Amino acid sequence: MEARRVMFYEVKIFDAKGELKKVLSPKKLSNRFWKDGEQKLIDFTDKESSSGNTSNKVHEKDEYQLEDR
Repeated sequence: MEARRVMFYEVKIFDAKGELKKVLSPKKLSNRFWKDGEQKLIDFTDKESSSGNTSNKVHEKDEYQLEDR
């Protein structure tokens, strides 16, 4: 059996009621990615952290943050 690397997995899209609305196959996702390239990718970077001015930031402690030793 040949091992295959998967770049995309099947994606299921549900509505607010939890009913399945759409299924995107790995092949369709791959084709969309390679056709559109980076132009259509969603930017998940934090807009505040991408700015160069970090001196005015207030650092809040996350309740799940690990403690430094």
